[in-house]
Amino acid sequence: MSKLQINLNGEVVELNSNNLSDLVVHKAPKDRPFAIEINGIIVPSSDFDNFKLTNNDRIEIITAVGGG
Repeated sequence: MSKLQINLNGEVVELNSNNLSDLVVHKAPKDRPFAIEINGIIVPSSDFDNFKLTNNDRIEIITAVGGG
């Protein structure tokens, strides 16, 4: 498979895999809860294993920030 190019949190990134779970393992925070938004839609964590990324997807890894 050729490399896949996506936009991750505003930066262009090349990936070797089109599987969302692989991206989560390498890029998502390990120490706090997060959500994944792809092209403006939140993807449930139960779908991570089966979700396939495509070229030029816009992906945001969203974390909550406490405070007031």
